[in-house]
Amino acid sequence: MIDKTIQPYTQPVLNFISKILIKFITPNQVSLIGFCVGIAMCAFIILDFYFYAIIALVLNRLLDGLDGSMARLTAPSPFGGYIDIVSDFLIYAGFVLSFGLTNSSFLTSACLLLFLYIGTGTTFLAYAAILKSYNPKLKNENSEEINKGFYYASGLVEGFETIIFMILSLLAPQFFIIFTVIFSSLCVATIIGRIFVSYKKFN
Repeated sequence: MIDKTIQPYTQPVLNFISKILIKFITPNQVSLIGFCVGIAMCAFIILDFYFYAIIALVLNRLLDGLDGSMARLTAPSPFGGYIDIVSDFLIYAGFVLSFGLTNSSFLTSACLLLFLYIGTGTTFLAYAAILKSYNPKLKNENSEEINKGFYYASGLVEGFETIIFMILSLLAPQFFIIFTVIFSSLCVATIIGRIFVSYKKFN
């Protein structure tokens, strides 16, 4: 919901770091390292090492921002954008799954959220895919802020809100169910909102 709002503040920092890293490592390598760090975060959750999981989460999200920033300094590749999206969804799902595996009382809420993740993910990606074929000459809706490799469908739940949910869950895991119920409600609103926008756009 506020991803575009905070981009003008976060992007200069990412650009500065990217200009240094690009001399030593490729964007795709950064994506791979970020994915491995995200998997480590999931492992820390299962082991109840929440402090280490928070560190891994912050590092994962930093690397997720850096790979795209680095790619834009050179020549963004379709495969790089593909890996970036796939990694994000796998880590988000792995996070919820890890909580479900940690405590059986979390399992129902974790399954519900995974179901809704499919909803937010498909409404996001389906909009991007169909909009591309609907009007191939249409510029990226997010081009004024950051040139991404896909068409961006906004919603109540985006990257920033997801990170907040994850951090709160790691800081107070005993309230995971409460956080999940609140976040799931936002996911439902996001799914409905994107379907409505798509209906107006394509119908």
